Amino acid sequence: MELDEMKSLWADVSLRMENQDKIQKELLIEITKQKFRSKLDYVRVPEIIGSFVCVGYAMYLLSHFSELELWYNQVFALISVLIMIILPVASLTAIKSMRSLRLDKDTPTVLLQKFAKSKVRFFKTQRYGIIFGAILMFTILPPYAELSGSDSVTDPLFWMIFIPTGPVVMYLLSRWVLKKYKGVIESSEKMLEELE
Repeated sequence: MELDEMKSLWADVSLRMENQDKIQKELLIEITKQKFRSKLDYVRVPEIIGSFVCVGYAMYLLSHFSELELWYNQVFALISVLIMIILPVASLTAIKSMRSLRLDKDTPTVLLQKFAKSKVRFFKTQRYGIIFGAILMFTILPPYAELSGSDSVTDPLFWMIFIPTGPVVMYLLSRWVLKKYKGVIESSEKMLEELE
């Protein structure tokens, strides 16, 4: 075998190896992208369901707004509607920014930086959601009581039970949900770290 033939064979083998490495890398990125998005669906799906519930309640309040006779119930209803529309939009936008990372376009370092920013934004949104959820818990009751004709809101026993238990239950539930979300997001971040 001559030197030229060996050089040609070596170049051919080298080219095949480069193509195979490229294909393996593309396959790894595609698999990671699918796993990454499916992992984040554990956060996205409950948030979408919660958003539908919030929008449904907001539509109910808006459709019955003219039936509210007391001015402060109208104010509470408007505050509740704003909270039930703004929070889901903010949360879904934060999730979208995490899911829309381009694994095939950016380097792993850039991906991790973008993901870290999106993660911080998502958790800030969730913290604001807890705060405004507590406000919503109190602003939504009087309008619903007036619409349903219930006198439970004027009953002192209701408030003696609701004031201590409502925030505690909400705090415990929010903490549990944030812990689950944190686990999902950390495992998603580890997937990105494995690309390096």
